[in-house]
Amino acid sequence: MCIAHLHLGSARLGGLVLSALLLSACASFTSRPLDGADVNAVLASPDRAALVQQVAKFSHPRLAPVTLDFTKPLTADELAVIAVLANPDLRALRSRQRVADAQVFASGLLPDPQLSLGVDRVLSPQGQGLSDAFAGSLTLDLLGALVTRGVERQIAHTAAEQVRLDIAWQEWLTAGQARLLAIRLPRQRMAAQLARQAADVAEVALRRTLAMAARGDLKGDEVEARRIAASDASTRALAAERDAETSALELNRIVGLMPGEVLLVADASPLDEWRPPDPTALFAAARGARLDLQAFAAGYDSQQAALHRAVLGQYPRLSLTFNRARDTGSVQTFGPAVALDLPLWNRNRGAIAVAEATRERLRSEFAARLYQTRADIADLVATLNRNEQAREAVAAQLPGIERIADGFDAAARRGDVTVPLAESARASAIDKRLAYLALDQACAEQRVALAVAVGRPFPERSITP
Repeated sequence: MCIAHLHLGSARLGGLVLSALLLSACASFTSRPLDGADVNAVLASPDRAALVQQVAKFSHPRLAPVTLDFTKPLTADELAVIAVLANPDLRALRSRQRVADAQVFASGLLPDPQLSLGVDRVLSPQGQGLSDAFAGSLTLDLLGALVTRGVERQIAHTAAEQVRLDIAWQEWLTAGQARLLAIRLPRQRMAAQLARQAADVAEVALRRTLAMAARGDLKGDEVEARRIAASDASTRALAAERDAETSALELNRIVGLMPGEVLLVADASPLDEWRPPDPTALFAAARGARLDLQAFAAGYDSQQAALHRAVLGQYPRLSLTFNRARDTGSVQTFGPAVALDLPLWNRNRGAIAVAEATRERLRSEFAARLYQTRADIADLVATLNRNEQAREAVAAQLPGIERIADGFDAAARRGDVTVPLAESARASAIDKRLAYLALDQACAEQRVALAVAVGRPFPERSITP
Protein backbone atom coordinates (compact mmCIF):
# COMPACT_ATOMS: atom_id res chain seq x y z
CA MET A 1 0.00 0.00 0.00
CA CYS A 2 2.81 2.39 0.84
CA ILE A 3 4.50 1.62 -2.44
CA ALA A 4 1.28 2.27 -4.32
CA HIS A 5 0.85 5.68 -2.65
CA LEU A 6 4.48 6.52 -3.38
CA HIS A 7 4.04 5.62 -7.04
CA LEU A 8 0.87 7.68 -7.18
CA GLY A 9 2.61 10.74 -5.76
CA SER A 10 5.52 10.34 -8.13
CA ALA A 11 3.15 9.97 -11.06
CA ARG A 12 1.38 13.20 -10.13
CA LEU A 13 4.66 15.04 -9.82
CA GLY A 14 5.88 13.62 -13.13
CA GLY A 15 2.60 14.55 -14.77
CA LEU A 16 2.93 18.16 -13.65
CA VAL A 17 6.49 18.41 -14.95
CA LEU A 18 5.51 16.76 -18.24
CA SER A 19 2.56 19.10 -18.66
CA ALA A 20 4.80 22.12 -18.14
CA LEU A 21 7.18 20.88 -20.80
CA LEU A 22 4.39 20.17 -23.28
CA LEU A 23 2.83 23.59 -22.77
CA SER A 24 6.10 25.35 -23.57
CA ALA A 25 6.99 25.94 -27.20
CA CYS A 26 10.18 23.92 -27.53
CA ALA A 27 12.52 24.13 -30.49
CA SER A 28 13.80 20.97 -32.08
CA PHE A 29 17.36 20.09 -33.08
CA THR A 30 18.25 19.11 -36.63
CA SER A 31 21.78 18.07 -37.52
CA ARG A 32 23.39 19.81 -40.53
CA PRO A 33 26.63 18.14 -41.69
CA LEU A 34 29.29 20.26 -43.38
CA ASP A 35 29.14 18.20 -46.58
CA GLY A 36 25.74 19.63 -47.48
CA ALA A 37 24.79 20.87 -50.93
CA ASP A 38 24.84 24.52 -49.79
CA VAL A 39 28.52 24.25 -48.80
CA ASN A 40 29.54 22.59 -52.06
CA ALA A 41 27.55 25.16 -54.05
CA VAL A 42 29.99 27.88 -52.95
CA LEU A 43 32.72 26.13 -54.96
CA ALA A 44 30.75 26.56 -58.18
CA SER A 45 30.29 29.78 -60.12
CA PRO A 46 27.02 31.59 -59.40
CA ASP A 47 24.24 31.12 -61.92
CA ARG A 48 24.41 34.11 -64.27
CA ALA A 49 20.67 34.24 -64.88
CA ALA A 50 20.09 34.31 -61.12
CA LEU A 51 22.69 37.07 -60.77
CA VAL A 52 20.85 39.19 -63.33
CA GLN A 53 17.68 38.89 -61.24
CA GLN A 54 19.51 39.66 -58.00
CA VAL A 55 21.20 42.73 -59.47
CA ALA A 56 17.81 44.05 -60.62
CA LYS A 57 16.68 44.07 -56.96
CA PHE A 58 20.04 45.14 -55.50
CA SER A 59 20.26 48.17 -53.23
CA HIS A 60 23.33 49.48 -51.41
CA PRO A 61 24.00 52.82 -49.68
CA ARG A 62 27.23 53.40 -51.63
CA LEU A 63 26.80 51.57 -54.95
CA ALA A 64 24.70 52.76 -57.87
CA PRO A 65 22.17 50.35 -59.43
CA VAL A 66 23.26 48.64 -62.66
CA THR A 67 21.78 46.39 -65.32
CA LEU A 68 23.69 43.19 -66.12
CA ASP A 69 24.18 41.75 -69.59
CA PHE A 70 26.78 38.96 -69.64
CA THR A 71 26.82 38.95 -73.45
CA LYS A 72 28.63 42.30 -73.35
CA PRO A 73 31.90 43.27 -71.66
CA LEU A 74 31.29 44.16 -68.02
CA THR A 75 32.11 47.60 -66.68
CA ALA A 76 33.78 48.37 -63.37
CA ASP A 77 30.44 49.38 -61.82
CA GLU A 78 28.82 46.10 -62.88
CA LEU A 79 31.71 44.00 -61.59
CA ALA A 80 31.60 45.85 -58.27
CA VAL A 81 27.92 44.93 -57.78
CA ILE A 82 28.56 41.30 -58.83
CA ALA A 83 31.37 41.09 -56.28
CA VAL A 84 29.11 42.32 -53.47
CA LEU A 85 26.43 39.76 -54.34
CA ALA A 86 28.54 36.72 -55.22
CA ASN A 87 31.77 36.99 -53.22
CA PRO A 88 31.87 33.94 -50.88
CA ASP A 89 33.57 35.85 -48.06
CA LEU A 90 30.83 38.48 -48.09
CA ARG A 91 28.12 35.86 -48.18
CA ALA A 92 29.66 34.26 -45.10
CA LEU A 93 30.03 37.67 -43.44
CA ARG A 94 26.37 38.48 -43.97
CA SER A 95 25.46 35.55 -41.73
CA ARG A 96 26.67 37.72 -38.83
CA GLN A 97 23.63 39.92 -39.43
CA ARG A 98 21.32 37.00 -38.71
CA VAL A 99 23.18 36.36 -35.46
CA ALA A 100 22.83 40.03 -34.47
CA ASP A 101 19.11 39.99 -35.32
CA ALA A 102 18.69 36.89 -33.17
CA GLN A 103 20.40 38.71 -30.30
CA VAL A 104 17.96 41.60 -30.71
CA PHE A 105 15.11 39.10 -30.51
CA ALA A 106 16.63 37.50 -27.41
CA SER A 107 17.02 40.87 -25.69
CA GLY A 108 13.26 41.36 -25.74
CA LEU A 109 12.43 38.09 -24.00
CA LEU A 110 11.51 38.03 -20.33
CA PRO A 111 12.96 35.36 -18.05
CA ASP A 112 10.83 32.27 -17.47
CA PRO A 113 9.35 31.77 -14.00
CA GLN A 114 10.83 29.02 -11.87
CA LEU A 115 8.48 26.39 -10.48
CA SER A 116 9.53 23.97 -7.76
CA LEU A 117 7.43 21.10 -6.33
CA GLY A 118 8.18 18.67 -3.56
CA VAL A 119 6.36 15.77 -1.81
CA ASP A 120 7.23 14.25 1.60
CA ARG A 121 5.84 10.75 2.20
CA VAL A 122 5.14 9.79 5.84
CA LEU A 123 7.00 6.57 6.56
CA SER A 124 6.60 6.43 10.33
CA PRO A 125 4.78 6.44 12.62
CA GLN A 126 1.78 4.98 10.82
CA GLY A 127 -1.84 5.57 11.63
CA GLN A 128 -1.33 8.74 13.72
CA GLY A 129 -3.57 10.93 11.56
CA LEU A 130 -0.60 12.25 9.62
CA SER A 131 -0.78 12.97 5.90
CA ASP A 132 1.73 13.37 3.13
CA ALA A 133 3.29 16.81 3.00
CA PHE A 134 3.89 18.85 -0.12
CA ALA A 135 5.51 22.17 -0.95
CA GLY A 136 5.48 24.29 -4.06
CA SER A 137 6.90 27.68 -5.02
CA LEU A 138 6.75 29.99 -8.02
CA THR A 139 9.62 32.45 -8.37
CA LEU A 140 9.46 35.47 -10.65
CA ASP A 141 12.49 37.61 -11.54
CA LEU A 142 10.41 40.06 -13.54
CA LEU A 143 11.20 43.06 -11.36
CA GLY A 144 14.93 42.65 -11.78
CA ALA A 145 14.63 41.92 -15.50
CA LEU A 146 12.37 44.88 -16.22
CA VAL A 147 14.90 47.30 -14.75
CA THR A 148 17.55 46.38 -17.32
CA ARG A 149 15.31 45.29 -20.19
CA GLY A 150 15.40 48.66 -21.94
CA VAL A 151 19.19 48.87 -21.68
CA GLU A 152 19.58 45.27 -22.89
CA ARG A 153 17.50 46.03 -25.97
CA GLN A 154 19.48 49.20 -26.64
CA ILE A 155 22.73 47.20 -26.47
CA ALA A 156 21.38 44.58 -28.87
CA HIS A 157 19.97 47.11 -31.34
CA THR A 158 23.13 49.23 -31.50
CA ALA A 159 25.28 46.10 -31.78
CA ALA A 160 23.12 44.90 -34.67
CA GLU A 161 23.50 48.30 -36.33
CA GLN A 162 27.27 48.05 -35.91
CA VAL A 163 27.25 44.63 -37.57
CA ARG A 164 25.14 45.95 -40.46
CA LEU A 165 27.49 48.88 -41.03
CA ASP A 166 30.59 46.67 -40.72
CA ILE A 167 29.17 44.37 -43.40
CA ALA A 168 28.32 47.34 -45.63
CA TRP A 169 31.88 48.65 -45.21
CA GLN A 170 33.37 45.29 -46.17
CA GLU A 171 31.05 45.24 -49.18
CA TRP A 172 32.32 48.70 -50.11
CA LEU A 173 35.95 47.56 -49.82
CA THR A 174 35.28 44.44 -51.90
CA ALA A 175 33.47 46.51 -54.51
CA GLY A 176 36.48 48.83 -54.62
CA GLN A 177 38.82 45.87 -55.12
CA ALA A 178 36.65 44.59 -57.98
CA ARG A 179 36.59 48.06 -59.53
CA LEU A 180 40.36 48.33 -59.21
CA LEU A 181 40.88 44.98 -60.95
CA ALA A 182 38.39 45.97 -63.65
CA ILE A 183 40.51 48.98 -64.58
CA ARG A 184 43.83 47.19 -64.05
CA LEU A 185 43.18 44.12 -66.19
CA PRO A 186 42.55 45.80 -69.58
CA ARG A 187 45.58 48.05 -69.12
CA GLN A 188 47.74 45.06 -68.22
CA ARG A 189 46.52 43.24 -71.30
CA MET A 190 47.41 46.25 -73.45
CA ALA A 191 50.83 46.37 -71.80
CA ALA A 192 51.30 42.64 -72.43
CA GLN A 193 50.50 43.11 -76.13
CA LEU A 194 52.96 45.98 -76.42
CA ALA A 195 55.63 44.06 -74.50
CA ARG A 196 55.13 41.06 -76.79
CA GLN A 197 55.41 43.38 -79.81
CA ALA A 198 58.67 44.78 -78.42
CA ALA A 199 59.94 41.22 -77.85
CA ASP A 200 59.10 40.30 -81.45
CA VAL A 201 60.93 43.36 -82.73
CA ALA A 202 63.96 42.48 -80.61
CA GLU A 203 63.85 38.85 -81.81
CA VAL A 204 63.75 39.93 -85.47
CA ALA A 205 66.67 42.27 -84.84
CA LEU A 206 68.62 39.46 -83.18
CA ARG A 207 68.09 37.09 -86.12
CA ARG A 208 69.19 39.78 -88.55
CA THR A 209 72.25 40.48 -86.41
CA LEU A 210 73.16 36.80 -86.28
CA ALA A 211 72.89 36.56 -90.04
CA MET A 212 75.11 39.60 -90.50
CA ALA A 213 77.64 38.23 -88.00
CA ALA A 214 77.71 34.93 -89.90
CA ARG A 215 78.72 36.87 -93.03
CA GLY A 216 81.40 38.67 -91.04
CA ASP A 217 79.70 42.07 -91.28
CA LEU A 218 79.37 42.58 -87.49
CA LYS A 219 81.56 42.15 -84.44
CA GLY A 220 80.80 39.71 -81.67
CA ASP A 221 80.09 42.39 -79.04
CA GLU A 222 77.26 43.80 -81.17
CA VAL A 223 75.75 40.32 -81.42
CA GLU A 224 75.87 39.93 -77.66
CA ALA A 225 74.21 43.31 -77.15
CA ARG A 226 71.34 42.25 -79.44
CA ARG A 227 71.06 38.91 -77.69
CA ILE A 228 70.80 40.57 -74.27
CA ALA A 229 68.22 43.05 -75.59
CA ALA A 230 66.09 40.23 -77.04
CA SER A 231 66.29 38.26 -73.79
CA ASP A 232 65.30 41.28 -71.70
CA ALA A 233 62.38 42.06 -74.01
CA SER A 234 61.15 38.46 -73.83
CA THR A 235 61.38 38.48 -70.02
CA ARG A 236 59.37 41.72 -69.84
CA ALA A 237 56.72 40.27 -72.14
CA LEU A 238 56.38 37.12 -70.06
CA ALA A 239 56.14 39.17 -66.85
CA ALA A 240 53.44 41.40 -68.36
CA GLU A 241 51.43 38.38 -69.51
CA ARG A 242 51.80 36.78 -66.09
CA ASP A 243 50.56 39.95 -64.38
CA ALA A 244 47.48 40.03 -66.60
CA GLU A 245 46.73 36.36 -65.90
CA THR A 246 47.13 36.94 -62.15
CA SER A 247 44.71 39.86 -62.24
CA ALA A 248 42.18 37.81 -64.21
CA LEU A 249 42.34 35.02 -61.62
CA GLU A 250 42.04 37.52 -58.77
CA LEU A 251 39.02 39.15 -60.43
CA ASN A 252 37.35 35.75 -60.76
CA ARG A 253 37.98 35.13 -57.07
CA ILE A 254 36.58 38.49 -56.04
CA VAL A 255 33.35 38.05 -58.02
CA GLY A 256 32.88 34.43 -56.94
CA LEU A 257 33.69 32.67 -60.23
CA MET A 258 35.66 29.49 -60.75
CA PRO A 259 39.34 30.05 -61.66
CA GLY A 260 39.04 28.88 -65.26
CA GLU A 261 35.90 30.80 -66.14
CA VAL A 262 36.28 33.54 -68.77
CA LEU A 263 34.85 36.93 -67.90
CA LEU A 264 34.45 39.68 -70.48
CA VAL A 265 35.79 42.96 -69.12
CA ALA A 266 35.23 46.30 -70.81
CA ASP A 267 38.21 48.14 -72.27
CA ALA A 268 39.92 50.83 -70.25
CA SER A 269 38.30 54.26 -70.43
CA PRO A 270 40.57 57.31 -70.80
CA LEU A 271 41.04 59.30 -67.63
CA ASP A 272 39.67 62.82 -67.41
CA GLU A 273 41.92 65.75 -66.72
CA TRP A 274 43.13 65.66 -63.15
CA ARG A 275 41.94 68.46 -60.89
CA PRO A 276 43.78 68.24 -57.56
CA PRO A 277 41.26 68.06 -54.71
CA ASP A 278 41.63 69.56 -51.26
CA PRO A 279 42.64 66.80 -48.79
CA THR A 280 41.00 68.69 -45.91
CA ALA A 281 37.67 68.80 -47.74
CA LEU A 282 37.93 65.12 -48.62
CA PHE A 283 38.66 64.21 -45.01
CA ALA A 284 35.65 66.21 -43.86
CA ALA A 285 33.54 64.28 -46.38
CA ALA A 286 35.04 60.99 -45.19
CA ARG A 287 34.04 61.65 -41.56
CA GLY A 288 30.41 61.67 -42.59
CA ALA A 289 30.53 59.10 -45.39
CA ARG A 290 32.77 56.23 -44.25
CA LEU A 291 30.70 53.29 -43.12
CA ASP A 292 33.45 51.97 -40.85
CA LEU A 293 33.38 55.22 -38.86
CA GLN A 294 29.61 54.92 -38.57
CA ALA A 295 30.07 51.33 -37.40
CA PHE A 296 32.55 52.57 -34.79
CA ALA A 297 29.98 55.09 -33.58
CA ALA A 298 27.31 52.37 -33.31
CA GLY A 299 29.72 50.16 -31.39
CA TYR A 300 30.50 53.05 -29.06
CA ASP A 301 26.78 53.61 -28.42
CA SER A 302 26.43 49.91 -27.64
CA GLN A 303 29.27 50.15 -25.12
CA GLN A 304 27.69 53.23 -23.57
CA ALA A 305 24.56 51.17 -23.00
CA ALA A 306 26.68 48.32 -21.62
CA LEU A 307 28.22 50.72 -19.11
CA HIS A 308 24.73 51.90 -18.15
CA ARG A 309 23.73 48.26 -17.61
CA ALA A 310 26.77 47.71 -15.40
CA VAL A 311 25.85 50.75 -13.32
CA LEU A 312 22.31 49.46 -12.91
CA GLY A 313 23.80 46.14 -11.81
CA GLN A 314 25.14 47.72 -8.62
CA TYR A 315 21.62 48.00 -7.23
CA PRO A 316 19.89 45.03 -5.56
CA ARG A 317 18.18 42.62 -7.95
CA LEU A 318 14.72 41.82 -6.64
CA SER A 319 12.91 38.51 -7.13
CA LEU A 320 9.46 37.55 -5.89
CA THR A 321 8.48 34.03 -4.78
CA PHE A 322 5.05 32.61 -3.95
CA ASN A 323 5.12 29.60 -1.60
CA ARG A 324 2.33 27.05 -1.03
CA ALA A 325 2.81 24.16 1.42
CA ARG A 326 1.06 21.54 3.57
CA ASP A 327 2.87 19.76 6.39
CA THR A 328 2.27 16.23 7.70
CA GLY A 329 -0.28 17.57 10.15
CA SER A 330 -2.39 18.90 7.26
CA VAL A 331 -1.53 22.50 8.18
CA GLN A 332 -1.63 24.49 4.94
CA THR A 333 0.31 27.71 4.37
CA PHE A 334 0.64 30.28 1.62
CA GLY A 335 2.84 33.32 1.49
CA PRO A 336 5.10 35.46 -0.67
CA ALA A 337 8.86 35.87 -0.23
CA VAL A 338 11.19 38.55 -1.51
CA ALA A 339 14.89 38.01 -2.24
CA LEU A 340 17.42 40.68 -3.04
CA ASP A 341 21.17 41.11 -3.16
CA LEU A 342 22.88 43.09 -0.41
CA PRO A 343 25.37 45.50 -2.02
CA LEU A 344 28.02 45.26 0.67
CA TRP A 345 31.31 44.26 -1.04
CA ASN A 346 30.95 43.60 -4.75
CA ARG A 347 28.38 46.19 -5.87
CA ASN A 348 29.21 45.21 -9.48
CA ARG A 349 32.31 47.41 -9.30
CA GLY A 350 34.35 44.99 -11.40
CA ALA A 351 31.87 45.01 -14.28
CA ILE A 352 31.62 48.80 -14.11
CA ALA A 353 35.40 49.20 -14.26
CA VAL A 354 35.65 46.85 -17.26
CA ALA A 355 32.82 48.66 -19.07
CA GLU A 356 34.40 52.08 -18.45
CA ALA A 357 37.81 50.89 -19.66
CA THR A 358 36.25 49.36 -22.76
CA ARG A 359 34.49 52.63 -23.56
CA GLU A 360 37.77 54.54 -23.27
CA ARG A 361 39.46 51.98 -25.52
CA LEU A 362 36.80 52.48 -28.17
CA ARG A 363 37.22 56.26 -28.00
CA SER A 364 40.96 55.90 -28.52
CA GLU A 365 40.49 53.46 -31.41
CA PHE A 366 38.00 55.80 -33.07
CA ALA A 367 40.42 58.72 -32.79
CA ALA A 368 43.21 56.55 -34.22
CA ARG A 369 40.99 55.52 -37.15
CA LEU A 370 40.24 59.19 -37.88
CA TYR A 371 43.94 60.00 -37.78
CA GLN A 372 44.77 57.14 -40.15
CA THR A 373 41.97 58.13 -42.52
CA ARG A 374 43.25 61.69 -42.77
CA ALA A 375 46.80 60.44 -43.36
CA ASP A 376 45.68 57.97 -46.05
CA ILE A 377 43.71 60.61 -47.93
CA ALA A 378 46.56 63.13 -47.78
CA ASP A 379 49.06 60.50 -48.97
CA LEU A 380 46.84 59.39 -51.86
CA VAL A 381 46.24 62.98 -53.00
CA ALA A 382 49.96 63.79 -52.88
CA THR A 383 50.87 60.59 -54.75
CA LEU A 384 48.18 61.22 -57.35
CA ASN A 385 49.38 64.78 -57.91
CA ARG A 386 52.90 63.52 -58.64
CA ASN A 387 51.81 60.63 -60.84
CA GLU A 388 49.31 62.73 -62.76
CA GLN A 389 52.01 65.27 -63.55
CA ALA A 390 54.30 62.50 -64.76
CA ARG A 391 51.49 60.95 -66.81
CA GLU A 392 50.71 64.26 -68.47
CA ALA A 393 54.39 64.80 -69.28
CA VAL A 394 54.75 61.36 -70.88
CA ALA A 395 51.44 61.82 -72.73
CA ALA A 396 52.79 65.09 -74.20
CA GLN A 397 56.00 63.35 -75.37
CA LEU A 398 54.38 60.22 -76.75
CA PRO A 399 52.87 61.55 -80.04
CA GLY A 400 56.17 63.08 -81.13
CA ILE A 401 58.15 59.92 -80.34
CA GLU A 402 55.67 57.74 -82.22
CA ARG A 403 55.74 60.10 -85.24
CA ILE A 404 59.52 59.82 -85.27
CA ALA A 405 59.29 56.02 -85.17
CA ASP A 406 56.77 56.05 -88.03
CA GLY A 407 59.10 58.32 -90.02
CA PHE A 408 62.07 56.01 -89.47
CA ASP A 409 59.95 53.02 -90.57
CA ALA A 410 59.04 54.81 -93.80
CA ALA A 411 62.65 55.92 -94.34
CA ALA A 412 63.89 52.35 -93.81
CA ARG A 413 61.45 51.07 -96.44
CA ARG A 414 62.84 53.67 -98.90
CA GLY A 415 66.38 52.75 -97.99
CA ASP A 416 67.20 56.18 -96.56
CA VAL A 417 68.14 54.80 -93.13
CA THR A 418 69.26 51.42 -91.92
CA VAL A 419 66.75 48.89 -90.62
CA PRO A 420 68.46 48.58 -87.20
CA LEU A 421 68.08 52.34 -86.74
CA ALA A 422 64.36 52.13 -87.54
CA GLU A 423 63.97 49.18 -85.18
CA SER A 424 65.68 51.11 -82.41
CA ALA A 425 63.31 54.05 -82.91
CA ARG A 426 60.30 51.73 -82.82
CA ALA A 427 61.56 50.05 -79.64
CA SER A 428 61.93 53.47 -78.00
CA ALA A 429 58.36 54.35 -78.97
CA ILE A 430 57.04 51.10 -77.53
CA ASP A 431 58.98 51.63 -74.30
CA LYS A 432 57.51 55.13 -73.98
CA ARG A 433 54.01 53.75 -74.59
CA LEU A 434 54.58 51.11 -71.90
CA ALA A 435 55.76 53.81 -69.49
CA TYR A 436 52.59 55.77 -70.20
CA LEU A 437 50.41 52.70 -69.65
CA ALA A 438 52.11 52.05 -66.29
CA LEU A 439 51.48 55.63 -65.15
CA ASP A 440 47.92 55.57 -66.48
CA GLN A 441 47.23 52.35 -64.60
CA ALA A 442 48.75 53.74 -61.40
CA CYS A 443 46.67 56.92 -61.61
CA ALA A 444 43.45 55.04 -62.37
CA GLU A 445 44.01 52.66 -59.46
CA GLN A 446 44.89 55.48 -57.07
CA ARG A 447 41.74 57.36 -58.01
CA VAL A 448 39.73 54.29 -57.07
CA ALA A 449 41.74 53.95 -53.84
CA LEU A 450 41.01 57.59 -53.01
CA ALA A 451 37.29 57.07 -53.57
CA VAL A 452 37.38 54.01 -51.31
CA ALA A 453 39.30 55.92 -48.63
CA VAL A 454 36.79 58.78 -48.67
CA GLY A 455 33.95 56.27 -48.48
CA ARG A 456 31.58 57.65 -51.06
CA PRO A 457 31.15 56.86 -54.78
CA PHE A 458 33.21 59.00 -57.10
CA PRO A 459 33.28 58.70 -60.88
CA GLU A 460 36.15 56.47 -61.98
CA ARG A 461 37.55 58.99 -64.40
CA SER A 462 37.72 62.07 -62.18
CA ILE A 463 37.54 62.95 -58.51
CA THR A 464 36.47 66.27 -57.10
CA PRO A 465 35.68 67.16 -53.52
